[in-house]
Amino acid sequence: MRKRRNVFVSLLLVAVVLLSVTGCTRKQPVSESVATPPGQIVFLGDSITAGLLQGGQHAKKSYPWWVGKSLDVKVSNYGRDGGKITGDSDRDLLPVLKSHSLKGARTVVIAYGINDYLGNVGLNDVTARLSAAVEYIQKRYPKIKIVGMLPQSAFVVPVPAANTTGVAMQTRNKANYTESELCDNLNTVYQKANVPVLDWRTDSVINSGNVDQLTWDGGLHPNVEGYQIIGLRVAAFILQNGGA
Repeated sequence: MRKRRNVFVSLLLVAVVLLSVTGCTRKQPVSESVATPPGQIVFLGDSITAGLLQGGQHAKKSYPWWVGKSLDVKVSNYGRDGGKITGDSDRDLLPVLKSHSLKGARTVVIAYGINDYLGNVGLNDVTARLSAAVEYIQKRYPKIKIVGMLPQSAFVVPVPAANTTGVAMQTRNKANYTESELCDNLNTVYQKANVPVLDWRTDSVINSGNVDQLTWDGGLHPNVEGYQIIGLRVAAFILQNGGA
């Protein structure tokens, strides 16, 4: 069984490499949210999880869709544009958690952080709220597997003004931390809770060499090709960590 799983993961990673070279650029229609039936993988995140495309459209084939397709499981995508780890709106992490029942889900993927950085939210507030959200899931749904996903490398920063071109991993925001420092702190929260973490920094799908090819805005949001590559990488990570 382990050998079969390793072979499947290897095939997914090979597909990622091929897509990086060839790609897929068809425009996709807006996605629709669905209720969570038993056995699904649930995604919680911001506009990247939601599949935001140019003009406010959303890709039907977002990266969660590709995860479901690759692993042959149903997924629920609760990603919302502008979502943060902090905040109390219906797009933010804890309110989204509390407004949806996760009963019957096997895996929950948490994929927030970049909007907290871009919004100059204090780092202590970000880590405290993430810790509270993880604790909420573990206490309320003890059988669910949680997977943490750190933000991809971004090439738009909040200083000296919003949406300034720059390398977020190396640029301090007005709250005095870089995207990389944010990732370090999020990673620490997940590790303390024994949650596996997908850290893109060692091999980011989006980097300075391909940001114009794999994003539609030249700095942050993947295009349809980018979403597919990310989805296959996330699927492999979930499979490797027993979440599917």
